[in-house]
Amino acid sequence: MLHVSLFRMIWLYRMIHFTVFFALVSNECMIQLYNDKYFQGGDVATIFTPTAKHCQIVCTYHPRCLLFSFLSSRSTKDTSKWFACLLKDSVTETLPTVNMTGAISGYSFKQCQHQISACHTDIYMGFDMRGMNYKSFVTMNVQECEDRCTNDAHCHFFTYATQTFHSEAHRKVCLLKYTTTGFPTKIELRENVVSGFSLKSCAVSKMACIRDIFPNTIFADLNEDRLFTPDPWVCQSICTHHPNCLFFTFLSKNWPTESQRNLCLLKTSQSGIPSTRITRENAFSGFSLLNCRHSVPVLCHGSVYSNTDFLGEELDIFEVKDHTTCQERCTDTIRCQFFTYSPSGETYNKGKGKCYLKMSSNGSPIKILHGRGGVSGYTLRLCKMENACTNKIKAKIVGGTNSVLAEWPWQISLHVTFPIQKHLCGGSIIGKQWILTAAHCLEGLEGATKLLRVYAGIVNQSQIHRNTPFFRVQEIIIHEKYEMANHGYDIALLKVEVPINYTTLQKPICLPSKGDGKITYTNCWVTGWGYTKERGKIQDTLQKIFVPLITDEDCQMSYREHKITNKMICAGYEEGKKDACKGDSGGPLSCQQNGIWHLVGITSWGEGCARPGHPGVYTKVDEYVDWILKNTST
Repeated sequence: MLHVSLFRMIWLYRMIHFTVFFALVSNECMIQLYNDKYFQGGDVATIFTPTAKHCQIVCTYHPRCLLFSFLSSRSTKDTSKWFACLLKDSVTETLPTVNMTGAISGYSFKQCQHQISACHTDIYMGFDMRGMNYKSFVTMNVQECEDRCTNDAHCHFFTYATQTFHSEAHRKVCLLKYTTTGFPTKIELRENVVSGFSLKSCAVSKMACIRDIFPNTIFADLNEDRLFTPDPWVCQSICTHHPNCLFFTFLSKNWPTESQRNLCLLKTSQSGIPSTRITRENAFSGFSLLNCRHSVPVLCHGSVYSNTDFLGEELDIFEVKDHTTCQERCTDTIRCQFFTYSPSGETYNKGKGKCYLKMSSNGSPIKILHGRGGVSGYTLRLCKMENACTNKIKAKIVGGTNSVLAEWPWQISLHVTFPIQKHLCGGSIIGKQWILTAAHCLEGLEGATKLLRVYAGIVNQSQIHRNTPFFRVQEIIIHEKYEMANHGYDIALLKVEVPINYTTLQKPICLPSKGDGKITYTNCWVTGWGYTKERGKIQDTLQKIFVPLITDEDCQMSYREHKITNKMICAGYEEGKKDACKGDSGGPLSCQQNGIWHLVGITSWGEGCARPGHPGVYTKVDEYVDWILKNTST
């Protein structure tokens, strides 16, 4: 008995023991995951996710989650806790950290400024994600099952039994599932099954999308949830991100029943559409935008509301000069969800008013009052993640080779000024102060930032003269593993000295999500001012070429003397004639998916220019997303 007790004590000590530090929530972006660490206490919700990365995205969207801990199947013998994602908050913004084998912990992305997405395309072999099984089909493969889920109003996730499943009667059966939270109630390991999530958030659903909001209309269906919002557009945004909201009704500030004014009713129905519409003044109704074939917006409310007070739990009070400063304070305070600014009429106070930073359990005001002189609004924290790249930009010319203004607004021209000023390479705007280009463009220039100029929003090199605005380069970051372009890691970042003002002529392109290499892009273009033949010259007008992507296997056959790694991607034509060339290096391989342009590749190397059987080789950007985020978040 003594030996058993001693063994247990040793096992517990090895599995869990307190360390001397605390997890501290800071105002900096913290993307690192901590293996074998568990944040103790502060639980606000527990769900189940297949990975820690997925848990981190869920934490970011949750109104209160600041930190999280994920329990892998190695963390405990209790299978009911496998894959648990524990969302956490802390009044002090700190939590004690405990060592736990198999636990993975981290922070929400709320303090980050990179793009995030609720789109989750991964499928999980051997995972049985549990929920309410409400429909079943026999499908030919898991992709058909995924499509069924994506195009079903209620489906959150699915499980598919493969052809080798132990029960012959259940082979090729696709189970569509839902839960109250939108996440599995449990995840079990099971042989010969595959699970995944609906792709509605990926803008690929074929269901009807209704963007209109209908005045003087009430949808009389089951209320999934209720909260207070200042207008029907915020109500619609919240409905879009709610796991079970299909449509909504908003009661305006002029609604006759005072206690129901500004009430946002999130609704659903078994059929997926409203069963009854009632005509009533001062009411607005509409639909979730989750089914729309566009990038689902981040949960961001940018408007401010005059003569409006948001009620909630007060976090802090400051004296500030105006409501804009108050909103900035709220955005910079990680637990602040919304604010109210009360102007001061006192002359001795030099016009300053009081700024009340507030929060609630669901991220919305617990009550909204009018006529008291306040100005209210929401944190803009998540708005920082709605990268301007999510604006749809469609090519204005089909065919031809010359580009026009605003056609490729992320394309920049990188100039070197010594011994004479000339175009050196291309690059892509990916953030307010960040340009992504090729490492080989900067060989020998690592310490020569003063010799570089970034020109944005131009199409013709002849536009550039002495007075043309440009961005000075503050910092050069070359991938630490870069040696030669054809060895890989041909990627570099340029940080410009002052932020780029986004306009229709200059704005960022979206970075792909990590793992987007599985997507089959069919609309890809290479752009640049490079040579149009091997012994040519820099072109005056920005050129564009449509190029098909090529498999790694076919590309390797074309380059037998080189290694085509999984961090490269190839594009071009078997017959040659169309390709990137000298001067295009560092520029974008831009691919459009569901109306959104993504930076899939960086022009890197090739055998000559447009030679038959030798496609262009590009740095595969989705393989470097972590590296980019790490270096642009500092």
